[in-house]
Amino acid sequence: MKPWLFEELCVFLDETEIKTACEIGTHKGNTALQLIKYLSQKNSITYYGYDVFYYAKDNVEFNRKEMNGKGGASLDYVTTRLENLKNVISNFDYHLFPGFTTDTLMQQNFDFVYIDGGHSYNTIKHDYEKVADSKLIVFDDASNTNNANDVPRFLEELNKEKEIEFFKRWAIIRNYA
Repeated sequence: MKPWLFEELCVFLDETEIKTACEIGTHKGNTALQLIKYLSQKNSITYYGYDVFYYAKDNVEFNRKEMNGKGGASLDYVTTRLENLKNVISNFDYHLFPGFTTDTLMQQNFDFVYIDGGHSYNTIKHDYEKVADSKLIVFDDASNTNNANDVPRFLEELNKEKEIEFFKRWAIIRNYA
């Protein structure tokens, strides 16, 4: 994530205690590293990263269906980056889940979830439903008004039953007092 965007995201990260962080759409691990570095200053962190990794590489049809502009990344590359970070920061653990979230993401509650994986309506809905009771959920690409993804459409429907705050490119759901 671009540094200035991550600074904006930190406003939300500071609202509640976070010991478990989930990122749906790990890609190359840039946001994973930022999250771990930032959150580990306050607590020991367990990071959970979900991505199709290799599957998206050069898979034009899949990337078009999921409205994925980044393409694929290497699981080995992300693992190496996280292992290298362990040499500098010792109070975190991580788990990477390669594959489709329909196969890998089980019903689970996290302290923080960042949803930036597949952008099709069915994928967004599935991913949200699996983490819906997590404390703090942030959807990326929530304000994409050029119809380049289905995130805004899903959030519009969800907003009828759940209180969502829209802030710049994100939609935020808080499930804590």
